[in-house]
Amino acid sequence: MDIREGDALDTLKDVGGEVDLLLIDDAFSSYLPVLKLVEARLKPEAVVLDETAFEPGYLDYVRNPANGYDSRRLPIDEGNGNEFTVRTF
Repeated sequence: MDIREGDALDTLKDVGGEVDLLLIDDAFSSYLPVLKLVEARLKPEAVVLDETAFEPGYLDYVRNPANGYDSRRLPIDEGNGNEFTVRTF
């Protein structure tokens, strides 16, 4: 397991291998850039958990199956924007 703290756009530039779990909890505007930074390293069926995922561009991206994801709002803690996403290919 590798836990990295700090600005994800800096700390995740080189993840050094495949990723099976990505937790994104950052500024809303960075969610999609962070995902795209790591995307090539996500294993099939990797899980992406997002806390406070409200940015429409990000949600449109992960909720579009053509982008290789299956994504749903988690029905817990309503109003906080918790999203559960699985890489499908």
